[in-house]
Amino acid sequence: MSTKIYAPSGIKVTVLSIHDEGEYFMVRSDTSGKVFFAHKDQVQELVDTPEQDSDEIPTRNRRNRRKVTAAKKEPIVVKPQVPTDNRVNLNNLTAEGLTQVLPGVGIKTAKEIIELRQGLPGERFSKLDQLKAVKRIDWDEVFSTGEVYVE
Repeated sequence: MSTKIYAPSGIKVTVLSIHDEGEYFMVRSDTSGKVFFAHKDQVQELVDTPEQDSDEIPTRNRRNRRKVTAAKKEPIVVKPQVPTDNRVNLNNLTAEGLTQVLPGVGIKTAKEIIELRQGLPGERFSKLDQLKAVKRIDWDEVFSTGEVYVE
């Protein structure tokens, strides 16, 4: 099982199994737990920085004192990690929330996005491409940040 991104909606998914000689994956959404099939072209690798392992457990001598070990010669490089909780689901936001999350969006455009969402089946976006009906926003720039998704 590996964590990947489902491209049409931008959600993180876990691959459960591979079918039809690698053409399709059975995946589970990491946020909702929903299980579905996705084509291999719709599933992309998640670029994740590995967490640093803690140092070795110090060994102890007979008197329960720590043994002195030589310091490591390699410098430890700390890589900044992107927080995982900064992504927002556009189906859950109000008009005011959209103005705060999306760059350059005012209340009028936010209300237009809400009206578009309410006109869809189930009153929810199912793909990020559905948002491209609102022309005032550079959606390619918004989607490239990876901060928004729909589910």
